[in-house]
Amino acid sequence: MQSFNTWNLTNNQLHELFKDKNKFISIKVRGNTWEPVSRWLRLDSRIFKETTNRPRITLCDIESLAEIYNYRSIRWKAKKITPLPTQFVPQTIKNIFRKLPIIKHLAYELEIVFYRYIENNSEQLISIIIPARNEEGNKELFIKALRKFKQLSNNIEIIFVEGNSRDNTFSMLEDLKANFSNSLKISLLKQSGKGKKNAVVDGCNISKGETLAIVDSDFTVDIDDSIAAIMEAKKNENILINCSRTTFPMEKNAMRWANYIGNRCFAIFISIIINKQVSDSLCGTKVFSRRFFNLMKQNGSWDSKSDPFGDFTIIFEAANNNIKILNYPVRYYARKSGAPNISRWIDGLKLLKVCLIYLVSDF
Repeated sequence: MQSFNTWNLTNNQLHELFKDKNKFISIKVRGNTWEPVSRWLRLDSRIFKETTNRPRITLCDIESLAEIYNYRSIRWKAKKITPLPTQFVPQTIKNIFRKLPIIKHLAYELEIVFYRYIENNSEQLISIIIPARNEEGNKELFIKALRKFKQLSNNIEIIFVEGNSRDNTFSMLEDLKANFSNSLKISLLKQSGKGKKNAVVDGCNISKGETLAIVDSDFTVDIDDSIAAIMEAKKNENILINCSRTTFPMEKNAMRWANYIGNRCFAIFISIIINKQVSDSLCGTKVFSRRFFNLMKQNGSWDSKSDPFGDFTIIFEAANNNIKILNYPVRYYARKSGAPNISRWIDGLKLLKVCLIYLVSDF
């Protein structure tokens, strides 16, 4: 994808960029701090002469024009921190500095990517992947969810992925599959390895839908909210719906205090790295397109084992592949049965490692 420098464009050229109806457009602008300075250094300012030679286009200007032509911004990032030569600075150091909050807002050159929004109204297949471990006690919640899924007008498939349960979760899922087979297309498999990420990968790998949804089997996220998020995500293939449990007050005992603090800290850290606000970094309900899934398969991130849950991989790779990340508020309840399948400290260190990998990377 070619990136265009606004300071070299004429009025007609700028408008033609959007009139050509490209799927993506990447545009560079001068940072607000440097824009007047760069013109003054060229004596290209009304201070020095009656008229100027080049346009002065800011981030705000280009976002407004894009919206007129039905383009939506994905995110902007600092491309160059300073006009001074930086060849002697290691790339990893430059990658870190370009993502720091104050520095990136004072950067010399910014790049923003837009995608053309086209709403999809076709009745495409939706794949709903539900990884399950030690969830036998939540059978009634499974039944409630399946009854809700039956009411959808879209074609859907349900993929249960059972993973190393110590109870009778697999037998329970077998019964549900048999009881709902007349009204729903349900697949059931045992995951090939360990951990939620592996279960999600196994489920998505056999899915057939154009929209893929991950729904946690404890159903602590309100099922109606999950379904609403799925319906919104299917409208455009270039969006990731990242559900947020922290927007509204959650039910008492829904999230342990240490988990909540860790989640909020990670959400802030991720938001800084990708320069896009993420309000909940670890909500299990995420919805994305087959196209995005294929991009992750192609670059190898989907099969990486560094992320124990897959949530961070999905968020970072969405930013890396110019997928629009949208936070979707959901209601969050306490578990009805069982306990969270997470080791907060060990898994927390693994998640921190994932963040650091992307912090130093060039994206």
